[in-house]
Amino acid sequence: MRVMVTGATGLLGGHSTAALLAAGHEVTALVRDERKLAEAMASIGVDRPDVVALDAVVGDMNDPGSVRAALDGADAVLHCAALVTLDRRRADEMLVANPLGLRTVAEAALERGVRRIVHTSSTSALEALPGRRLTPDAPVAGSSLAYARSKASCEAIARRYQGEGAPLVVSYPSGILGPPVAGAFGETARQMSGFVAGGVMPTRRAALSFADVRDLAVAHVALLELDDVPPRAMLGGHLVTMDDLARLLREVTGRRFPVPPVPPGALVRAGRALDTARRVVPLDSPMTEEAMALVTGWRGTEDCFDRLGVQLRDPRETLEVSLRAWRAAGLVTARQAGRAAGEHREGRARRAGLVERVKGVKVPGAVLASRPFRAVAPRVIPPAHRFVLRVTGGRTMLDSAAQPMLMLYTTGARTGLERETPIAAVPRPDGRFLVVGSNFARASHPAWTANLLAHPSARVTYRGSTFPVTARLLTGDERAACWEELLEWYPGWRDYLEVTDREFRVFELTPA
Repeated sequence: MRVMVTGATGLLGGHSTAALLAAGHEVTALVRDERKLAEAMASIGVDRPDVVALDAVVGDMNDPGSVRAALDGADAVLHCAALVTLDRRRADEMLVANPLGLRTVAEAALERGVRRIVHTSSTSALEALPGRRLTPDAPVAGSSLAYARSKASCEAIARRYQGEGAPLVVSYPSGILGPPVAGAFGETARQMSGFVAGGVMPTRRAALSFADVRDLAVAHVALLELDDVPPRAMLGGHLVTMDDLARLLREVTGRRFPVPPVPPGALVRAGRALDTARRVVPLDSPMTEEAMALVTGWRGTEDCFDRLGVQLRDPRETLEVSLRAWRAAGLVTARQAGRAAGEHREGRARRAGLVERVKGVKVPGAVLASRPFRAVAPRVIPPAHRFVLRVTGGRTMLDSAAQPMLMLYTTGARTGLERETPIAAVPRPDGRFLVVGSNFARASHPAWTANLLAHPSARVTYRGSTFPVTARLLTGDERAACWEELLEWYPGWRDYLEVTDREFRVFELTPA
């Protein structure tokens, strides 16, 4: 069988392509860049002789001409391509591109008379009812999230085709973990790696579903091969509570993952507050009121893996593979990945949670330097950091592996009282930190810098550890020598310099 695949350079599309080739089928991939396809296949071990059964047509899912060219000789279609972004500025683009892509591919495939079309949807396309498992016959979701709305629009289109008798099957994955495809990890991996980096689960009364991408790929092959398949195939995977996830991660990493008793309502209210902030600040975060209500009321899915002859692998195996990939990509450190990383570095600095320079999620400098962000952030961001640090028992803040934060406790220069300030930090290999008095690019130096000049002895809380430090102001050549290092971690400071003439104070914090 020859299968035309869209989205073959993505996480699920790439693994599904590999599974089709392994099952002896031929594949024509519709891709924007043929070199990206070669990189994607090589990253998951697809090489000759498998590659001789893989052809590529360069084009776009919304271009009827290239879609028809890719369908030449095809017996079936696997449509995995979709625009996925949390960037609110691209929401309208996503709402147009994804439904149009499905219509373009489906119409061309039906004209060609293919045996079957498998459209990859998402559980977010369906309405999850409180206290009930999600079924494939659930109504189409009425979401406020742009990605979910785009998938809901696709769902309505797919159901119309099915009602007209088209040989179209819809699959509904939930969270996807497992080996990445040439740097494509998927949104679930990005969010869960944040849990691992922080070392704490958000609340006991929440749950999620996830499946290994390799198992989902085998399920897609079955949906294309078998004669008797459900028209709507739920593929949610393992249902795990936050307690379950904490236990699994402890078994895989050797670390403890506390689950604080945060009420679900608090998470929903936090999501609502961020929704309000997004009206004036371009924050791209998965934490919304709708998302928090969903995760705290999630009851899992009614899956059809057994009907397709697919046995899900142990979630520990999936987490181990995922953790090694996250470690290699810098989403988590060797200490955070623990046993799964295969690296056991000791030393006092490591035990304190000090990390090497890593890659990862960074807030764009254009966002940091924007006037709305600088107007709202000083009133919103510090209280949010304090709240998260408090409810997690000092384990984590609203940071990422690439842009770490610490809580600095100084003595007031005028009052002599202790002051608590969340600030961006650059951890150095020798255990010291560099901190910058950027103050959201405002005209004045932040108060904590004056406190350190008056009282250099301070304390910090960083990644679950609290310890004393001594501060030293860097000036002249010494400051200039470390400035590029600072910008590697926080390039947004370069954008700040475009909106202020003030020279930021730079301190070195040395653990006492």
